[in-house]
Amino acid sequence: MKSKQLLLNARTFCLLVMFLFLQNILFGQQANYVGQSVIERVVESYAEELSEDGDLTLLLEDLEAYLETPMNINAASRTDLEKLFFLTSYQIENLLAYRKQYGQLYSQYELEAIEGFNTQLATDLAAFVAFLPPDVQVQTYWKQEMLLRYGQYLEPSAGFVANDDGEKAFAGSPARYLFKYRVEKGDRFKLGLTAENDAGEQFFAGNNPYGFDFYSGYVGFSANKVLSSLIVGDYQVKTGQGLVMWSGYGKRKSSEGTGVRATGQGLRANTSADENNFMRGVAAQFELGSFDLLTYYSNNNVDATVVLADSTQQPLVVSSLQSSGYHRTNSEISNKNALNVQTAGASLKYTYKRFSLGLNGAWRLYGAQVDPAWQPYNHYYFRGDQNFNLSTDMLWVFNRINFFGEAAYSKSGGMALITGFESQPANKIGISMVYRNYAPDFHTINGTAFGESDGVRNEHGIFAGLTLLPFSKVKISGYVDSYASHWVRYTSTGPVRGADFILQTEYSPTRKIDMYLRLKSENNSEKSSVDEPVKPDVAVQTTRARYNLNWSMSENVSLRMRAEWSGYEKDGKIESGWLLFADVVSRPLPKLTATARMAWFNTQSYNSRVYAYENDVPQYFYIPAFYSNGLRYYLNLSYALLDNLKLYFKISQSLYLDDEFSIGSGNTAVDGNKRTEARVQLRYRF
Repeated sequence: MKSKQLLLNARTFCLLVMFLFLQNILFGQQANYVGQSVIERVVESYAEELSEDGDLTLLLEDLEAYLETPMNINAASRTDLEKLFFLTSYQIENLLAYRKQYGQLYSQYELEAIEGFNTQLATDLAAFVAFLPPDVQVQTYWKQEMLLRYGQYLEPSAGFVANDDGEKAFAGSPARYLFKYRVEKGDRFKLGLTAENDAGEQFFAGNNPYGFDFYSGYVGFSANKVLSSLIVGDYQVKTGQGLVMWSGYGKRKSSEGTGVRATGQGLRANTSADENNFMRGVAAQFELGSFDLLTYYSNNNVDATVVLADSTQQPLVVSSLQSSGYHRTNSEISNKNALNVQTAGASLKYTYKRFSLGLNGAWRLYGAQVDPAWQPYNHYYFRGDQNFNLSTDMLWVFNRINFFGEAAYSKSGGMALITGFESQPANKIGISMVYRNYAPDFHTINGTAFGESDGVRNEHGIFAGLTLLPFSKVKISGYVDSYASHWVRYTSTGPVRGADFILQTEYSPTRKIDMYLRLKSENNSEKSSVDEPVKPDVAVQTTRARYNLNWSMSENVSLRMRAEWSGYEKDGKIESGWLLFADVVSRPLPKLTATARMAWFNTQSYNSRVYAYENDVPQYFYIPAFYSNGLRYYLNLSYALLDNLKLYFKISQSLYLDDEFSIGSGNTAVDGNKRTEARVQLRYRF
């Protein structure tokens, strides 16, 4: 039966691919997919270290904005160029130096003459910039956008199934809703509203009588050169290298190797549906000559587990802050907005030519005592109702080297330090190094900094990255990172020591074909799996090898094929797994774009799982973990109903071929061997 099911699904995928090819031959139109392919590569690179529910909305929105309204490359500042996340610091500095020496850039072919650029990078950059005279401003206009999304798993999980008493664990329906509206005119005025309901949360009922479970909104404007930005509502603050304040996604290790400095600092509106990583209040940024001042105040209620309350049910002690954003069960609903958190801070930065120095301070007041139940791993965790951070950060661009760093201090007396450099010692060679040391008793206010583990604490290590462009069609990149913890972690009995490296070789024989080969290996220590009262730490080794091929057969059809192997070793037990998939992207009709994937995977357990980023509807990210033995396939469609109205649809299914298989656990468990999800989205721009 399972072999017949496998054959049927493979046959269906082949017919779908043939249909897309035939439609393209009959109705093919010219289209430029460069910008979208760049966005996809950037997102996948950043997503390598994310979990399945990672949120990169803000990153994608910046790139989409410049794809729609290109940046004038001859007037762009360093800060503007840093928003193009695929450019490294030394590439930006070389571009600015070239522009200063030779004047206006006239075409993408001139970009290839800049040190650190090649044909591929010049083509990628040209999709997001305009080659206008430096005194010409890119015209801005009033833009409005409305987005509606509906999604649902078709097979019910345990939380939606009634027990013998007719009760369900989840209060709401399996449907997931998202609504977004925003209006803006360049940087002068911005207004936005986001509303979301996760599956299992009540909608216009119960604890959500006013509709959605989560609301987020903002109003922002830029008055003049002095008041560069003012936001009332929900916003994000990013300062220094992220030791004190970095709302949202922070810098992580990636296959690029050399892009290690946290860029994009400052203030921006929060447009994400992430229910935790934002501030709520008022913030303003001022430009005062060589000085830049950012001030902010936030007063927000967050989810927390209350262990002691007063007679009016106001919390006195909470054991932990919750970050899932789910409010489906009685316990999750009781945790919703249980704790008030107030945050205030300021950041002052001085810039002189290629040198900048910043001073940052932040204070936080909790509405109750934070007191997690003691365990060895959380011995140094924050306890109390107040905290403050102070830090100083710097950036010095000297010839071919960018030096950067930040040092921070918290109320507990704990210290955190990160320092490093990015350099291009010779043409076609880039190197980077980062040293970080985060004390176990350093308690960040809202930081997300470069490192191996989440949170700016209990880690020290050194990272070295390298990028080589030995030939015009070859790129070699990678890194080595050695790290250790000062104190035990949740997964260990003693301090952890580990190291990981990536080596990737990219080859583009033609403008239409590019491929890469990647090897990644990591070893660290964690608790043994043996059944003993005290589990000793043992070595754990994870190794992955990937081959990826992209082929743009025409401007309307492209193919991607990938093969990946994963190995895992612990307690003398060796496991392995592999993944094979093929993608086809086509524009069979002038208004229709289609993406289809067929993936086949086989791993011995979840330990040898393989991750792969998936195409999805705009502003939605999914990075599934492939484990056990099965297939995953999806069809993703985009159709322009009107000039300003687009319909997006995705249908996907994971089919497991092992007998008596169940998916998930607890309330999310599905009794069966398949998991099907449908998602529909409307996007109206006017």
